Amino acid sequence: MDNSPVNDVSCGSHPCPVSAALIEAARTLEMRLEQALTPLQLSLAKFGVLRCLVHEERPLPLSAIAQRQKCVRSNMTQLTDRLEADGLVRRVDDPEDRRAVLAEPTPAGKVAFERAVEVLRAEEERFLMGLSADERGVMTDLVRRFVACEAHVAT
Repeated sequence: MDNSPVNDVSCGSHPCPVSAALIEAARTLEMRLEQALTPLQLSLAKFGVLRCLVHEERPLPLSAIAQRQKCVRSNMTQLTDRLEADGLVRRVDDPEDRRAVLAEPTPAGKVAFERAVEVLRAEEERFLMGLSADERGVMTDLVRRFVACEAHVAT
């Protein structure tokens, strides 16, 4: 019997089963992805920064990265410090604003990002192996719609 917080009968049925299931799935997946990235000396937060920088293909202000990653600028500064110490990101001067500093991935950062993508795809595949391709498509669509509805309600 599944004794996860969602299905634990000793606590009674959950009053919000969809929310509980989504939260439990998200926590479980996040934990597994974090563990999968550990051998690469990466975290999901570091991966998120690298993803922004690699896909943008130009240096970005830390404030823009923070906004995209939905975190405060001070956290982004600390995260960038760690990525810079790891040799994965470098800070560069903003040619349009001498007071501003931009971040860009190093060649090693781009390689680390590609390796992380492979690791995360493999872990996602293991996480979803009990679902058919059709079920995965439906789940992806439903979650995207849920997020889009929430974004619409929040504005």
